Amino acid sequence: MRIKRHKDYKRYMNMYCQTFKFHKPYQVLVDADFIQAALDQRMDLRVMIPNVLCDASKQMVTPCTMAQLKSRGEEASGAFIASKRFEKRRCKHQDPVEESICISQIIADTNPHNYVVASQSKRLRVQLAQVPGVPLLYIHRSNLILEPPSEASLKTCKKIETDKTHAKSKELQTLKGLKVSALAKLLKKKMGPKEPNPLSIKKKKKKPEPTTTITSTTTSIKKRGAESEADAGVEKKKTRRRRKSKSTATADASATTNTTTPAGSESS
Repeated sequence: MRIKRHKDYKRYMNMYCQTFKFHKPYQVLVDADFIQAALDQRMDLRVMIPNVLCDASKQMVTPCTMAQLKSRGEEASGAFIASKRFEKRRCKHQDPVEESICISQIIADTNPHNYVVASQSKRLRVQLAQVPGVPLLYIHRSNLILEPPSEASLKTCKKIETDKTHAKSKELQTLKGLKVSALAKLLKKKMGPKEPNPLSIKKKKKKPEPTTTITSTTTSIKKRGAESEADAGVEKKKTRRRRKSKSTATADASATTNTTTPAGSESS
């Protein structure tokens, strides 16, 4: 698959997911001619369809399509065996009906179950293209092709986008009601002298709070500090006196020793 085509397919499926709420894995309804064409081209639908849809998918077959393949006999025996591998999707028909009628009834007018339809019938594809939100697959030669979104699906997509962006009628009515109520409040305002600007008014001075406890505590702390400083000064003076007394005692001792030494030398 070409890169450009793959990007286009991815964009298509993203659009279906966002606007029509498709979920993964995608459910693909397959008709008899599509299975036969895939078998003739030797295509593995369990691999090709997820590649085209850019995500996982479940291939589904109705009992009416299986009955149609069985009625064709030996020519469609291979396609009938291949259809047994797919998941069966129940339909309301007790007796088998043409598969185009069966598939169109399942899709209905809105595709409520979000099916992807894989069909080789051009008439059926044209019929389903009128229903918004129906991705269509078909085989051209050996290529599996996803048709671009139909006009109906594009119109619904634009409508959903506009509904998201624009206000609804109920919302507009509520907005009108709010506007009327706001105008009524403005008209009900009393006309008269306005209050002065609060910034231009002098502020009242606050009364000083009693600080007796704080002052008493501060004075007691100061007294304690002074007493401790006085005690420290007394201790310093005492230490100085002790040092002085020690220094004087050592000086006297050294002087006495100096005087005694020369007398001893003369006697000798």
